[in-house]
Amino acid sequence: MSQEQRLREWVREGKSKKGCRVITVSGGKGGVGKTNLSVALSLAAASQGRRTFLMDGDLGLANIDVLFNLDAERDLSHVLSGRAELDDILIDLPFGLTLVPGASGMTQMADLADIHPDALEGMLCELEKRAELVLVDTGAGITREVVEFCVLSGEVLVVTTPEPTAITDAYALIKVLAEREPGLDLWLLVNMARDHAEGEATIARIREVAERFLGITIKSAGVVLDDPVVSTAVRNRQPFTLAYPHSSAQSCVMSIARNLGFDRPCDQQGSSNFFRRMRSLFTGPRTVTGTS
Repeated sequence: MSQEQRLREWVREGKSKKGCRVITVSGGKGGVGKTNLSVALSLAAASQGRRTFLMDGDLGLANIDVLFNLDAERDLSHVLSGRAELDDILIDLPFGLTLVPGASGMTQMADLADIHPDALEGMLCELEKRAELVLVDTGAGITREVVEFCVLSGEVLVVTTPEPTAITDAYALIKVLAEREPGLDLWLLVNMARDHAEGEATIARIREVAERFLGITIKSAGVVLDDPVVSTAVRNRQPFTLAYPHSSAQSCVMSIARNLGFDRPCDQQGSSNFFRRMRSLFTGPRTVTGTS
């Protein structure tokens, strides 16, 4: 059985089990505000009492720590190489949110082929025990690492803007994911909309095309209005949700968090095997047990 076939089987298997909910936040195009929203939504979930971890899954250009004005001395690469324990890299953030800093400079997932298996095993087991919700912020586009993270999590929040190029690239990502794993739970979020009507129209257009040509149903996460305080907060290396808690963008984020169910205990079925699948992807068949 090929690695892709194993991943599909593990995704289907995970649908019948409960556990930690994992959502990958991705986008077909850079500049759509994906990382800002990953931070804002994870803060929203943590503020609702969810045990939330935010993992920077952009293996090439990890930058979530920049938004918090932090300089992470150690990151995911140190754990995966066995040079540090998980507790050595975790960063405590507001509302009890915990950041897993990303590993910059890894241009492909193949760079992780020689990671320390025991280190990865320990990290994933610890995350699974501690977290109720994990949000994984990926890079943009349809690169292998982005697609793999989406498939591994089983639940994906696709971020776009109303711009034609962003819509086209978001649909391209959706198409790739639908062809790779038809059973994925897909959400769509429109960011930087002039008003709710524009955002909802964008969501409706993409959902209609996806249903007609791909035969899949995409759930609407909601709309975030264009708000100048977001770029101001970024320049100041602050999450806009903390710097401007009464802004229209933050109000939209809280509404989306409710749509995603972050105000309720994350006891849904769907992503409990993310950690086992991720471990198997990086370490190969030697970690798969109970098969013939």
